[in-house]
Amino acid sequence: MTDNTAAPRVTDLAGVIDANPITPELQAATGSLNQDADEITVFLSYAHADEDAYQMMSPFKELLGHFVYSKSGKKVRAFLDRDSLEWGEYWGERLDAEILAASVFIPLLSASYLDSDNCRLEFNRFQSKATDLGVRELLLPILVLDAPAIFNDQSTDDIVREARARQWEVIEEAVLTDPGSSEWKKTMSRLAARFVRSYQVAESHLATLSQTPPQNEEELIPGANGDDDDDLEAPGLADLFATFEQKTTALTQIAEEMGPAIEDLGNAAEAAGPLKDNPGVKDVQSWTFRSAQAFSAPAEKISSIGEQLFLATKDLDIDMREFRRIAQEAPVELGFIETYNSMIEGLSGMGEVVGNLDSLLDSLKPVEYFSVALRKSLRPARRGVTRVTDSIRLIETWKELEPAGS
Repeated sequence: MTDNTAAPRVTDLAGVIDANPITPELQAATGSLNQDADEITVFLSYAHADEDAYQMMSPFKELLGHFVYSKSGKKVRAFLDRDSLEWGEYWGERLDAEILAASVFIPLLSASYLDSDNCRLEFNRFQSKATDLGVRELLLPILVLDAPAIFNDQSTDDIVREARARQWEVIEEAVLTDPGSSEWKKTMSRLAARFVRSYQVAESHLATLSQTPPQNEEELIPGANGDDDDDLEAPGLADLFATFEQKTTALTQIAEEMGPAIEDLGNAAEAAGPLKDNPGVKDVQSWTFRSAQAFSAPAEKISSIGEQLFLATKDLDIDMREFRRIAQEAPVELGFIETYNSMIEGLSGMGEVVGNLDSLLDSLKPVEYFSVALRKSLRPARRGVTRVTDSIRLIETWKELEPAGS
């Protein structure tokens, strides 16, 4: 990955961004919460494999809407991709728009959900938005089936950890019965009660933020202190591009660390030496112990890099959404679209990193069958692959913009 970012001159950008103490994301969030006092926008995120097996989404959507309305007087507008996407519509852009516009995000979690790149992307995009706004209550995790072997406090999967922190609800009793059963109605009534409480907490929090005056309005509003147009160059604008440069550089540097880490993991396979011909039980035990020790440090390094990369990507995702909005609204001659596209081009090539790591781990699968110790020693590396993959899925949503008139 290379950093090809070339920001326009600050003097060319003066006046493009309105100085406002409320961020565009906060305006969007409070707008979606309050634009219609009688309607709540909900995004239902689920694995299609689960829907094929349980046929659960229609009763979930219908009963949730009914009970929320009965308990709060607010109607639910739920986005369900199979119902809401028109034929021929580009699903990626529509899903992304619906995720970011939703007031409440409900992931129906399962093993299939965790294995789905699209589901992970949906979860991570909304989680990033909710965390940025400080309204974690708007993400309401649901477990399709009670699966303690997967969803537990020892899990290293970030989605499982996030969902556990939010105290997931289990709907297994309803899913295993017919739609319209008392189990479905009791379950959805319970979920609706929590839904209403969480929404009210988030709504109150965002309303408080939107009513908080800036500490120094003269510093935030261009021209408020009577200075000339040259003062429009300062604060906000220069900081914006400095932040972009810092974050993209940091992201690139983290990604570049993965190559040597992968090489170290490959070298570790040789460090323990070969297993001799016709080994006895003790020979195998000794070899697996040495191999596990050799794999441990590089595997943990890959895990650490993957986690750092994902956190950096989520952080940059917030800024990229804002920059994309600015690029689309700003005058073409300022070159925002070209700058945005060059940023994206500079972050390409990460797919090759995942491919190299996947290939190495696949080659080590036979080794893992020898012992639990070997599997445990390589587990962090597989966790690192998941985090890099999650990062790539987020980056792939930063699609290039078409120049005006093209």
